[in-house]
Amino acid sequence: MVKVETTGENSRLKKFFDPKIHTRSFLGSWFVLMVFWILITWTFNYQSLLAGILGSYGLTRFNRSLIIGPSQRFYITPETVFMFTRYLGLMLVAIVKANIDVAKIVLQRRMPISPGIVKFKSEIKKDLNKVILANSITLTPGTLTISMEEGVYVVHCLTRENAEDVCRWNMGEELAEIERRGS
Repeated sequence: MVKVETTGENSRLKKFFDPKIHTRSFLGSWFVLMVFWILITWTFNYQSLLAGILGSYGLTRFNRSLIIGPSQRFYITPETVFMFTRYLGLMLVAIVKANIDVAKIVLQRRMPISPGIVKFKSEIKKDLNKVILANSITLTPGTLTISMEEGVYVVHCLTRENAEDVCRWNMGEELAEIERRGS
């Protein structure tokens, strides 16, 4: 008996609808993009919906390696939602303060800057939270995360005071606490 391998349309369809790709995270991301499409177009005719379905599916499929898996997420409870909302509020305050500090430096005639590089270690375990902290540091004017490997952050600071603030910044502790409570 000769074994015949199927190629062509049937195997392509099986590959296209692979359950390893279409996980709950994938479908959730596709759904969020579809809702975003509906919100920005605000049209409900079949052409627009079809374009949204195909476009959001294509974007999700193309970027599936960027989808946050279950091991990186924290459980959403009222406590973790409150804590993350608090984190965002603290972040907003830090951004406003840093903007004022950088504006004061730039508006002075002498521009008293003393750039430097600071290294510090964080106790955060999940990669997603590590990236959130690195981006939070970069979002505050006067600081820039240069690298982050195995929990060690290398940050460029505009002034010595910025460097001291980064080392004392409690945002890493806030994220670590969200991570502990959300596990």
